[in-house]
Amino acid sequence: MRKKFWNNLWELLKPYHKKISGVVFLIVVVQWFGVITPYFLKLVIDLITNFNSQDIFRILVLTGAIFISEQLGSLIRAYSDKMSYNVLANVENYLSVRAQEKMVNLSLAYHERENTGSKISKIQRGIYGVLDLLSNFIWEIAPTIFKVVITSIVLFITDYRFGLVFIFFVPIFLYVSYKYNLRVSPMRKKRYDAYEKSAGMMAQSIININTVKSFAKEDFEILNFKKNANKITKNALYEYALKVKYAIGRNLIVDLGKGFVLLFGVYLIANNDISVGTFVFVFTVSDKALLSLYSISRLYDRVMESSEGILRLSTLFSEKIEIESKHGGKKVKKLKGYIEFKNVEFSYDETGARALHNASINIDAGAMVALIGPSGGGKTTMARMIYRHYDPQKGKILLDGINLKEYDLYSMRKRMAIVPQEVEIFNATIKENISYAYPKASINLVKKSAMVANAHEFISSIENGYSAIVGERGVKLSGGQRQRIGIARAILSNPDILVFDEATSNLDSESENLIQSALEKISKNRTTIVIAHRLSTVEKADKIIVLKKGRIVEVGTHSGLAKKKAGLYRELLNLQRIGEIE
Repeated sequence: MRKKFWNNLWELLKPYHKKISGVVFLIVVVQWFGVITPYFLKLVIDLITNFNSQDIFRILVLTGAIFISEQLGSLIRAYSDKMSYNVLANVENYLSVRAQEKMVNLSLAYHERENTGSKISKIQRGIYGVLDLLSNFIWEIAPTIFKVVITSIVLFITDYRFGLVFIFFVPIFLYVSYKYNLRVSPMRKKRYDAYEKSAGMMAQSIININTVKSFAKEDFEILNFKKNANKITKNALYEYALKVKYAIGRNLIVDLGKGFVLLFGVYLIANNDISVGTFVFVFTVSDKALLSLYSISRLYDRVMESSEGILRLSTLFSEKIEIESKHGGKKVKKLKGYIEFKNVEFSYDETGARALHNASINIDAGAMVALIGPSGGGKTTMARMIYRHYDPQKGKILLDGINLKEYDLYSMRKRMAIVPQEVEIFNATIKENISYAYPKASINLVKKSAMVANAHEFISSIENGYSAIVGERGVKLSGGQRQRIGIARAILSNPDILVFDEATSNLDSESENLIQSALEKISKNRTTIVIAHRLSTVEKADKIIVLKKGRIVEVGTHSGLAKKKAGLYRELLNLQRIGEIE
């Protein structure tokens, strides 16, 4: 687990390996200066202890050497700090951009599985963990490790007995730190699970705030969140109690180490085995090194604290992108729009029921085709597969006679547009929302698209018009207004294939009529796929495909299917006429 953690961390920092190595080199140099200065002080003390007027010049030279070594060490440390800040700032930028890049490139299936708040929490805690760990490594752990190593070397060179005393206490201290983190590791994992659950709960309550307030469930949401927060607090307090307990033991080890060095040094001076200067030098460097062990201890605690977040971030970055664009895939500037499903099988959950079963159908180029049937029949799934949001588990889908997998995914999707049941609106201006596919589109082009979508009139009537900010998820707009902005967005992209996924459901009659009128205008000369419950929307379709439980059960025109004495389309039509379904 620990090896995996360090490997993952090093992989996350891959673009900055050379810069981090440069910082480490400077840290080593600084630590050597930390030993050189006390050594010069030792020489001065020895000269003063056995003072001779002829040594005054040497004392002055050594004093100057102490000053120069301090200044050189300070300058190198300053340069090291400058490099370190540069690395930290760039690592934060790199990880944030990489996380955003990964999230938008992950397949739709991943985003439908994972909670939004949980994903954001995973990214934030992971990036914070990397930065916290890296900053502690630069300013605490690396200096401490090299300080302990250099101190051990120097002590053994000066007097091996001091070296033995020093290295006796260091592993004991590190072992106690290891035992502490071994005990709290399972609790830490539970706490991170609870963090992500809390983030998910908060995101869900905010995303669905309209429902929360409409059903007066504020107290319910708060209570659920509070229960989870209380679990986090309980686990954290137990962890901190253990931390305090082990801190007492670590303090005792350091104090014993300092005490042994002090007593042993006094004993050696009393027996004339070492000089006073040597004792001061040994005690100074060993005291600094022993106190520095706290840095290792703190960092080890932080490594374990950060490890869960870093591992989860690393797991996210290594998440497989299920739908990938073929390297060197066919790029297109124009599509005819001929679509063919050949024995397509698909299930969202491989252990569950099929969303599409042995689906085979042709959609002619430039035709208007309607997909209808009961909820869960496979209509939206079929449309999504044309977009390549999902790939068939069996069978294949051809576009203009070529397997979808052979296309460059992004150039292909640029020739398509979709108007979903719930149009996704960004917290931006109306112009920015309409021109999302082509941000450089002129305001005149945006207005023309809005006119075709029957949206220009309502946009012109609101304050600031096309410059109006519509709020998160378009909260300031009605359902019909959001749909028409979605249609205008699709029109502006000038697609060769257009998908309307229940775009008129849940709307009032006026909005529905406006959207149907827009649909008639924009469906000419392009392949149009309409998914609808209301059959009045699809009466003029060139072909109607009826789906039930993932199977294509009927294909025909409105007039042909309506004349059938028995059939699902006729049944749905009759039910709608008598008002049993909309």
